[in-house]
Amino acid sequence: MRIALTSFAACLALSLLPASGAYADGAFVQQAQGGFAGYQLAVPVSPHAAAISSAPSFPSGYAGQHIVAPEMAASGGNNYANTLEIGAYNKVFQAQLGAGNRSNVGIINGYANKVGVLQDGNNLKSNLALINTQGLSIGVIQPSGSAPVNMLIAKLPNGALLIKR
Repeated sequence: MRIALTSFAACLALSLLPASGAYADGAFVQQAQGGFAGYQLAVPVSPHAAAISSAPSFPSGYAGQHIVAPEMAASGGNNYANTLEIGAYNKVFQAQLGAGNRSNVGIINGYANKVGVLQDGNNLKSNLALINTQGLSIGVIQPSGSAPVNMLIAKLPNGALLIKR
């Protein structure tokens, strides 16, 4: 009996929704109002077929406004961290505090390597390349005012490990 009453109440509530002003939208959000008034939403758009060209054209975002990805919204200071990973099970972590920092990490033909880069200062530079390495754990820590770090670590065909700074 309790299940029947609950089901009846749910059906009654659903039937009253259109009368209360709540309507269902389609699969795509066309326009947001109310609590979303200050936000910009990325809405999927369909390509518009050009009359002259056979290639579809995609309309740009709202004219005059630049839409920033959420992960880039709080960033600043012209920091740049680049990672190239070719291999399997490699992990790279890069953190930059300050401004004008540049960090490049490349792992080529690597397996299960772990690399961490921490730059705490301004205008710091680091370049690290691991080639044919397996299971290495490398940490680069650059405090304020430290010299640039340029390092190549490669496993040679004879099994030796080359470390060039």
